[in-house]
Amino acid sequence: MIKKFLSLFLSPSLSRLLLQPVALVVLLASSVPALAELELTISKTSDDGIPIYIANIPGGATGVIEGDLKRSGRFTIIERPKITNLSAFGGELNGGEYNDITDYIVRGKEHEGGLQVELISTSDNAKTTYTISKNTNPRRVFHKAADKIYEKITREKGAFDTRLAYVTVTNKTSDNRQFRLYVSDSDGHKPQVILTSKQPIMSPAWSPDGKKLAYVSFEDNSSAIYVQDIFTGEKFMLSSREGSNSAPAWSPDGTKVAMSLSFNGSPDIYIVDAKSGDFTRVTTSSAIDTEPSWSGTNSIVFTSDRGGSPQLYQIAATGGKAKRLTFDGKYNSAADIANKKLAFITGNRGAYNVAIKSLSGEGKDFLSNGTLDESPTLSPNGAMVAYTTMKNGENSLAVVSDNSKARQFLTSPVGDIREPAWSPYLNH
Repeated sequence: MIKKFLSLFLSPSLSRLLLQPVALVVLLASSVPALAELELTISKTSDDGIPIYIANIPGGATGVIEGDLKRSGRFTIIERPKITNLSAFGGELNGGEYNDITDYIVRGKEHEGGLQVELISTSDNAKTTYTISKNTNPRRVFHKAADKIYEKITREKGAFDTRLAYVTVTNKTSDNRQFRLYVSDSDGHKPQVILTSKQPIMSPAWSPDGKKLAYVSFEDNSSAIYVQDIFTGEKFMLSSREGSNSAPAWSPDGTKVAMSLSFNGSPDIYIVDAKSGDFTRVTTSSAIDTEPSWSGTNSIVFTSDRGGSPQLYQIAATGGKAKRLTFDGKYNSAADIANKKLAFITGNRGAYNVAIKSLSGEGKDFLSNGTLDESPTLSPNGAMVAYTTMKNGENSLAVVSDNSKARQFLTSPVGDIREPAWSPYLNH
């Protein structure tokens, strides 16, 4: 996060002091109940994607599946009036009759509390049937169906049945402001409050099993990193060392957390054992090293100003010489990595935007065009990026496909949205 990075140039006491007015700049004076769902606005969808028609499926599945496929940027949804007299699930269907309208047809029905869907190719009439078991959250059933459809057609794993963590901030007056850490479905539905505090909550990070969140809290008027189970609510303090404790990032095996600590002077990257709290220093620099993100099990990408401006570097998890990754632009930070893709914030001439690049390649593609876009986080398949942006004077959540063909905005009636974090694939 840009403000988070800049705050590290100051002493911890000044950083904490400045955090409060910074946080108040974009807050909403609101007392709306905490469980209000995010409000979705679709600003862009692909008009040259793979044509697909979703028949009317009972229980609300149609809208969820359509929405998922739209935001991937890979599909163009065929409107229902264009196809008539379509037989019901399991009935005879000659795909060739619809081949000039759509490449695929999806039919479905409710099944034992879950869902059955058929994916039919109109080019060869090939039919694939999926059975999705029931879930206490029916929308997860629909997201799983969309994942199956996405994977069959694109040959990439779907990431719709995942979750988003994010922070909202309400009320302008410091006496009444509230920070809330939420977890919702990947499309913003079914929000759950994980933590409420009058002090800032920052940098939520998912454990690889999707069951815990690490985050920065200022509960005792100083920064500390906590780990909390999102199902039981149990939490423990992982790091509260003198100075700044910031930017936690779980290792892929879930045994360690990389973070930025400044108790030895300037902020450096450390790896902390998730159970014992024992730590290993990764970087040793007089510069500011922060915002670590794991690249596999043995490498970390981080932000540093050691070259004179914030840029991305890569280093072995055991330490050693860091390799600079970004050279274009005066500001490159806040990296997130998934499926060999790197999303980050790049800044030039006063504007800060989301960009994406291959971990092994050169160049980058811009995914946003706001003036202050922050906190990019990749879906686990690397096909979508969530980030925060200013929209109509409010801090909202945006989700863009990695090909820039689909974009949606999620706004909260309970306050500004900050610090999104996309979960890994879920097995529960």
